[in-house]
Amino acid sequence: MKVSTHSVHYAVVALVCVLSDLLLPGRVGLAASAALFLCWSLHLVNRERRSALLKLNPIVCYQAWQAATLGVTPLYLALSPAAAAGVEFGNYILPLEVICYGHAVMIAGSWTFYMALKTFQPKKAARQPFATYEIRPAVLIAAAVTGIGFHLTRETVTIYAGSTVAQLGVLFPAVLCLIAVNPSLVRQHSRKTHAAVLLLGSLLLLLLNAQGDSKMELMFSFVPIIWWLLLRNGRSALVVTGVGFALIYLGIILPLVTFMRDEMRESTSRSLWNSEMISRTTDSMKYEFSTHPIEYLESSVEDTLYRMCDPCAAAMVVTIAHEWGFQYGRGLQYVPLSFIPRALWRDKPILDPGREFTTVLGWAKDPSLASTSTGQTSAGELYWNFGWPGVLLGMYLCGAALSALWWRAAGSDPRRGVLEMAAYTGAMLSFVFATGSVAGSSIVGAISTGLFWRAVIIARGWILEARSALSHR
Repeated sequence: MKVSTHSVHYAVVALVCVLSDLLLPGRVGLAASAALFLCWSLHLVNRERRSALLKLNPIVCYQAWQAATLGVTPLYLALSPAAAAGVEFGNYILPLEVICYGHAVMIAGSWTFYMALKTFQPKKAARQPFATYEIRPAVLIAAAVTGIGFHLTRETVTIYAGSTVAQLGVLFPAVLCLIAVNPSLVRQHSRKTHAAVLLLGSLLLLLLNAQGDSKMELMFSFVPIIWWLLLRNGRSALVVTGVGFALIYLGIILPLVTFMRDEMRESTSRSLWNSEMISRTTDSMKYEFSTHPIEYLESSVEDTLYRMCDPCAAAMVVTIAHEWGFQYGRGLQYVPLSFIPRALWRDKPILDPGREFTTVLGWAKDPSLASTSTGQTSAGELYWNFGWPGVLLGMYLCGAALSALWWRAAGSDPRRGVLEMAAYTGAMLSFVFATGSVAGSSIVGAISTGLFWRAVIIARGWILEARSALSHR
């Protein structure tokens, strides 16, 4: 196995960060480690973005997310006077020294995760002109309609067929991403028309994602527009766009979803498609923003930074592991059952380690009664089970599953078809789930989804070959 130069550099940076976290005083160690990792991550993101065929790929997105969760957020905690006495994690107070340990665990895992992504990523394709990739409009329309249908019936499909099949809902955003990266699909129209199609499509995707209350999915609605801007505009336009979307999240989406979750806490439906609730929420938001605009945004920024700080969740896991002992695989007993499709096991129980963790933390008496799913982080779960060796090896397996199976299902160039772009887009946008949830679900999800898209792509090939044979008779 050939190890890239950047993997070696990453190892050196990770080692320095881990030693800073473990050997220096809490606040100093966390600040030094987070600042170094942030600078390194931004450099790596820029380098990977320049070498990527379409400017965005799973490595770029994952490392950008880690720059935020392992760089920006812990640095904010280290520099915040309010964190001197510790950081609240539910009913617990985590000292900065413990958060440093969790940060070290996360960074060690991020290095081997990156190594695996680089090792198993699809081989680079030669850069070819966009015009060589042509997909019929009828195919795009059929894929978009299919994706919208699966998006609207996602919960039902998940119950009867499983979450893997429900991922066919990603066909609609995949169509928008294809249009964003392939101007030849709208070559007879102006650039303004191209932008208008993407904007309207993104707004429709936003409405579809408003079926639930996921802030992440709502923000993912704008990925096609961001991708289009990244490919066709300079850095200044991208920076302005990024700031704009950040303000949309902090000023609208975050307070909107938070308020509605509080109001609908006892409701079984968590959809944002509630005109009365939206009216009440927007009235409250308008009042707060008009009276205290600075405090309004500051509150959103602080809430976001605390929620994104994965080292806090990892630190909580480390604390429990040191008090109760390592699990030695008992915490991964759900993994074999996860491979059984729900279509074959209708009564398959809900396998959510996050609810188990919520119960361990004392926030619920029983996993079935837990109203929230608390992420242990992938590195945290691996540490709880096998300590440092588990983190290093387990995160490598996570990256290998994602890269070798899911990402490679799209091939070297996802512009070849809608199915390839669907696999590519799903892998690219799985970064929150893969690093912030749990390792077992991440590996199972990457394997099952990768095999699913490969099977669908192979089936499409058979159908096209059969049609071609019939037409030549």
